[in-house]
Amino acid sequence: MVYVFHVDGYEDTEMIAPLDMLSRAGIPMTRVGVTGKIITSKMGFTIEADITPEELDLSDCEMIFLPGGPGTKNYFDKPVIDRAISYCMEHHCYMAAICAAPSVLAAKGVLDGKKAVCHFSVNEKMGNAQLQEDALVCVDDNVITGCGAAASIELGLTMVELLRGREAADKVRHGIAYRG
Repeated sequence: MVYVFHVDGYEDTEMIAPLDMLSRAGIPMTRVGVTGKIITSKMGFTIEADITPEELDLSDCEMIFLPGGPGTKNYFDKPVIDRAISYCMEHHCYMAAICAAPSVLAAKGVLDGKKAVCHFSVNEKMGNAQLQEDALVCVDDNVITGCGAAASIELGLTMVELLRGREAADKVRHGIAYRG
C-alpha cells in the first residue's frame, strides 16, 4: 500500500501525475488528509481524502508519498507525518517526496548523507543531503526524491519500478507514450 499524504496547498501536478502512474500499474493507494478530509490544492481544486490521520494503520505500508508545493509547510509538526516517517525508517519502507517536500524528510534526518533532489527554492533546507542538481529524480536506498512538477511523471514511473519492477514501469511508460 502506498500512503499519499495530502495537505492544503499541494502542487496539483506533483500529486496527480505520480498517483496516475501508480494507478495504471495497479498499485493500491490510500490518500491521507493531513489538513482535513477535504483538501484544496494550490490551483484551488478540491479532493476528498480516503482517511484521516487517526484512521491510519501503516501495517501494510510499502511506501509513503509527500507531494510538494506551497502546502509543504503543512507537513511540519504533524504527528501523523512523524509517525509515518518513523515507521518507514524502522521497517525500511520507501519514502518518496517531490519539490519542497524533500525538506520534510531532511528535517527529520532521513536525508543525512543521502543523494537527493528538491526544488531549488528549498536547497538551503536540505540539511546534510548530497544534492544532485542535474537530476529530475534521485533514488538513494529507500528514499526517492523529485525536483519539482517537471519530474512528476518520472517520479511516478520510478515509484512503480521500485514497487513492482522494471517491466511494470515499462508497461505504464509505453501506455502513456512517455519518451522521457
